[in-house]
Amino acid sequence: MSIDITWGRGDGTAAVSTVAELDAALDTISHAHTEQLPYCVTLIAPSEADFPVMLDICVGHAERSFVYYVAADGSSAWGYQPDLEPGPAFTFDYAGTPTDAWPERTRVTDATARQAARQFLTSGGQRPPALAWETVE
Repeated sequence: MSIDITWGRGDGTAAVSTVAELDAALDTISHAHTEQLPYCVTLIAPSEADFPVMLDICVGHAERSFVYYVAADGSSAWGYQPDLEPGPAFTFDYAGTPTDAWPERTRVTDATARQAARQFLTSGGQRPPALAWETVE
């Protein structure tokens, strides 16, 4: 399966179908923007549903990330690691707009966010089991 990746406002798009390609794309995004804000990267799985199946992760922050999942039925959830306290407040680039990350949403390490992205790719867009999930009401 191939998924699409987007980041920034027209900064980039990529299509990946292997974990190696995904890791390389995330590394490129993270390293290319070390002097700028961390990026919200959106992974989009193919779907015939009304809503695109998506996973947002943050790349480029030294300490934390976030993970947000949108299912084919439009429901969504924030991922978190139960053993982590809320992270530091920081600003990230969300489609070209500086956006503040809520500390309670940054209860994810970069390594776990990347693991979730790999699971999203290899499962065909299923919600990654690497994290616990808080459903958005």
